[in-house]
Amino acid sequence: MSRASAALAPEPEYADPWNEAVERRRALTLAEFPSSLILRVANVIHQEGTSVYARRHGLSLPEWRILGRLHESAPMRLAELCRVSHFDKAQATRVLQSLSARRLVRMVADTAHRHRRIVDLTPAGRKLAQSVFPEAIAEQLKLLRALTPEERRVTFNALRKLLAVYGAAIPGAKGRGA
Repeated sequence: MSRASAALAPEPEYADPWNEAVERRRALTLAEFPSSLILRVANVIHQEGTSVYARRHGLSLPEWRILGRLHESAPMRLAELCRVSHFDKAQATRVLQSLSARRLVRMVADTAHRHRRIVDLTPAGRKLAQSVFPEAIAEQLKLLRALTPEERRVTFNALRKLLAVYGAAIPGAKGRGA
């Protein structure tokens, strides 16, 4: 068995704790909580993958999250940027101030509503995002290739269902056979 295969094989004591908890009322350890495990996976991916290529381009992880989202959807209202990027307004504003000071983004008042702010990328911000995206996509594909096609489908649909428990959804996932 290769080292990669061994790393992916379930350890006997972790073979199926979630089914044991649901079907046999076995108590979960904190590390086995779905919320804890998903958060750990997300944190490891961010720290070991995403932050590496973001730093290589002179960006903090929060800066990349906002820059990447704007690259995909700009211009957009600040409130919408916060919602889709999972930032509170204060945190997003701090990150945007940093990006603005570097002339990567600009914020202007919404002409339709003077209290709303519209956030957009500058040409320099768009150029930087375009240079980061190939690395970001390659890193995501590395993660997806660790799973079989069936595991990818099941994982995507499972994450979608977990979000739905709380009335949330994966943006843009409608109509993709989910």
